[in-house]
Amino acid sequence: MWSYRDPDFPDLIDCRPVTVVDDGEEGLVVWLAPGTRMLHHVLEGGADIRTADGAARFTSPRAQAVRNWSGSGVLAVFQPDTMYSVWFFETEPGVRDTYYINIEQPYLRTANGIESSDLILDVVASGTRYKYKDEDELAAAREAGVIDDSLHERIHRAAEQAIAAFQARDYPFNAGYAQFQPDPSWPTPDLPPETTWQYET
Repeated sequence: MWSYRDPDFPDLIDCRPVTVVDDGEEGLVVWLAPGTRMLHHVLEGGADIRTADGAARFTSPRAQAVRNWSGSGVLAVFQPDTMYSVWFFETEPGVRDTYYINIEQPYLRTANGIESSDLILDVVASGTRYKYKDEDELAAAREAGVIDDSLHERIHRAAEQAIAAFQARDYPFNAGYAQFQPDPSWPTPDLPPETTWQYET
């Protein structure tokens, strides 16, 4: 289980059942298959969180929901003691050369997988180019008091480190994952049977 928790909503969880591709010293590599049922947060009334404006996006009451992962699936790489994960997206059949760099707290091992906390800012990179994503959301979170000055600085430092690794083609950008294809015999893992939610989205 690849999971995220928000410290401001500790009873809710973003949870994605995945298949472990590799688990070594350099990193944990997992495959999120198309159609995987996954938990996520919604607003208290069931609406998507992104429908809330500004600081309300981070402070409004929330509920638990379930949905299916859409798209062609994603390979994700987590490195120990690192404030970002790298997601390899397929841009054409057999080619995963667009990288979504998710800034997050270093992951912790749990009884059934890993857990982290998302830190809002992201970087999208491909070829020799990159761009920041969700800078406006990070500013709104800072305004809401969810992100303090110290964490804000650490987030930007982590993004800079990730960009430097991308530009230098350090791990995981040099690991051959751009050509990764899942074994067609792998079953799609499911959420634990005791899982509950209020909404299907």
